[in-house]
Amino acid sequence: MESTDKEIEPRNGDMGVSSPRTHLDTTRLFPGPRQAEWDIIYYALALKRRGSPIHSPSPPIEQPIEYRKEGFSIGDVILLDSGGYIDFHFNTCVPADSPFNGRPTDIPEGFCPMSPPLDPANIHEYAAFKGHTVLDGRSVRRYQIQGRVPGTVFDAVAEEMAILTIPEGVISRDVIDVSCFRKYIAANAVAWYKFVNEVGGRCATNGDLRLVVGSDRCSSWSRVATSSVSVHIPHNNTTSTTSCEQFNVGVNAAGTGVLQSDVDGRPVLDPDGVVYKNQSVFLRTLNISVCDEIWSKIAEDFRPYLEPYMNIPHATPFTWRSELMKPHAKFAITEDNDWISVLKPDDPCLPAANEFLSRILEVYNICEEDDVVFLEHKPEVLYRTYLKHDHDLSLTLPLWSPTTVAVGAVGYLSREDGKFITLLNARAPSDSTARGIPPLPALRTKIAPTVHSEKSKKRSVFDLLLGLLNAGRKSDPPQRVTFPLKVAEKAAHIYTGPTRHRRFEADDLPTEWFKSNIEKIIEIHGADHDITTEDLVLITGTLDTRDYALFVSACHREGSVTFEADVNPRIGQPWGVFLPTNSGQFNSKVSRHRGPWETVLVSCLRVASNAIVLSR
Repeated sequence: MESTDKEIEPRNGDMGVSSPRTHLDTTRLFPGPRQAEWDIIYYALALKRRGSPIHSPSPPIEQPIEYRKEGFSIGDVILLDSGGYIDFHFNTCVPADSPFNGRPTDIPEGFCPMSPPLDPANIHEYAAFKGHTVLDGRSVRRYQIQGRVPGTVFDAVAEEMAILTIPEGVISRDVIDVSCFRKYIAANAVAWYKFVNEVGGRCATNGDLRLVVGSDRCSSWSRVATSSVSVHIPHNNTTSTTSCEQFNVGVNAAGTGVLQSDVDGRPVLDPDGVVYKNQSVFLRTLNISVCDEIWSKIAEDFRPYLEPYMNIPHATPFTWRSELMKPHAKFAITEDNDWISVLKPDDPCLPAANEFLSRILEVYNICEEDDVVFLEHKPEVLYRTYLKHDHDLSLTLPLWSPTTVAVGAVGYLSREDGKFITLLNARAPSDSTARGIPPLPALRTKIAPTVHSEKSKKRSVFDLLLGLLNAGRKSDPPQRVTFPLKVAEKAAHIYTGPTRHRRFEADDLPTEWFKSNIEKIIEIHGADHDITTEDLVLITGTLDTRDYALFVSACHREGSVTFEADVNPRIGQPWGVFLPTNSGQFNSKVSRHRGPWETVLVSCLRVASNAIVLSR
């Protein structure tokens, strides 16, 4: 790979920051802000939601030519150092003697690839970026710099920019369902950490080991990265009128997929000039940690291998320990998609660790299986986020835990299971009336005609024939209905028997009532239920049914899922069953035959930007 790395001095105007009027000697006040190239690249480009941007995308020159033609691959066990460089060791998906594996000295003794092997059908190949692509990453983050005088701190703002140009787009590959790696990693993680430290001399700390499960590879790229750090200096630190000092740095780099070799210590490009798509500009990984007890043993075993000037690698906190409350867990395996999925389009920078954790716990369940801790999407969150249906458009809030909900109910969704909790009914607040909450003026509740549920747009010939046979039996749902599953897309579906739609005929009176009483409702119920005005909703419409089938999937291969209704269901037994045609992470709920009428969809009023609006 032909590459360049050199310092450039961007103009202040290019950074969007005005020049300070007076330059100060700040070396006595605080150490100069650290503006490493990798930090600039990472903070700016990680916001693009493609995983970890790689400092040097080219595969290691010391690896076999077969490996270098491909580049970093799914199954690679790597370390990602503080400079953003990839330290490749071995690949878990190929035999030890494969040219696509590491050098013999980088492969653990007794190594065996994953068994059963990774199914090629479990890999999704696509083009995340087609043709000439320019990724313009920008980050604005605030932090503090410790002063040289104990106890003094200085507020700083770092504006990082990284522009990655990819002339011919990328080829992206991702493992669809990464759960296939968990048992294999748990069986080998301790040996891998001991190997990279004791044999490889790497001083890896707990959490450093990664296994590649996705990549974006291209044939050529170029990158410009700049950073401007403005440090606020209080007036009591200087007699100057200047209150801000600025530090700028910039670097550029480029690379191509032409192979090179080492000749007399000098890199020489392949004279044939063949260009390979082997430049990994982004990698997505599984991140491997062990519990404190295991890490302490690994660190002690490493002591005899240390040189006198070296320190035992400290264990990074087993971060899931305090959050999981699962004392028997030995390993934590998270994936980059866990944090990628909670990034927001308007994030000015990567959230702080506590904010990341808070967002993750809102949408993921913490699970444990075979001593391994991992995250899985909360089905109720997936269902609310991705469900589309053919019922009335006002029914915008799906209930993953159907229950009886009345029109006029005031309540909230439980954080535990997504179930709707009713606090009172606006038409009859009962004991709340005496505490200052008047009832809603009488309104007619309209009941819509009975209709069938959502039907699949793609139905088999069998489904169509069955539909013709049942054409005169409108009260009976089809025996079988099929829903498509698209790879790399979350899925949520609902299917019901006969339904009943109730709603207020007008929204103006409920809106005024809710606006006038929401603060009082929170005053009465907020502390007991740990809710705020943003949690509270007023139900203006409901869709009820006795027979429902709910389905969500966080990841799956291309295919479909079929709901098969039992033509002769028994009382108290599920009225049907979902039949996925491929593997994935599925969750479903099916009601029992002749069960109670329950609410599956609602329309509601809620607070948004200090206004009462219909929920969308």
